[in-house]
Amino acid sequence: MTAAAPVSAPVAGRPRILVVDDHCVLLDALSFVLAPVYDTQTVDCLQKLDAALNTFLPDVVIFDNSMPEGNAIGTIQRLLRKRPELKLILLSMQSDATLARRASDVGAHAFLPKRASSDELLRVIGTVLSGGHCFQPYNQLSAQPSTAPSGLTDRQRQVLRLIALGLSAKEIANHLDISVRTAEFHRATIMERLGLRSTALMTRYAMERGLV
Repeated sequence: MTAAAPVSAPVAGRPRILVVDDHCVLLDALSFVLAPVYDTQTVDCLQKLDAALNTFLPDVVIFDNSMPEGNAIGTIQRLLRKRPELKLILLSMQSDATLARRASDVGAHAFLPKRASSDELLRVIGTVLSGGHCFQPYNQLSAQPSTAPSGLTDRQRQVLRLIALGLSAKEIANHLDISVRTAEFHRATIMERLGLRSTALMTRYAMERGLV
């Protein structure tokens, strides 16, 4: 049985999404959901993956964790060695915090349980295409009181959460009814107290502690 073909012809300028799963019914369903928004191609085994990467040139690969031919984490590492710019979303039948953490550690951009809705899938893809990350089960299972950011005031925790959600200093200022200068001051203070030197690191720190 072969995997579904792309639902629609490529449209110039649309992001390209490659879906890798050994269940063809799921591939058909994902193609149906994604095709109105993205150029989509599917493959049903790892043997076809490299050829699809070279010919389709995807921006994002949505990858099933339980492909029968290989280890998902090892495959992610191999793909990123070949194409470091590739954005990878790992799908799993289970909300496994350990697997989500491992996927994050090796460079994946998102982890999503297969029980997620199509709207959630589209939101995660949009986040990843914008340079963000999403590791839901890791966030939810890691959100223990002992992991709350230490040394931050309540206001600074609010600012950190908004930074992790992608808001600019002006948007944070409007949201919290403070000045832009104050929002920027809070950002600088948070970075100093936590020893974090980039927005990406702040975002990951907040996600790991269940703030988003």
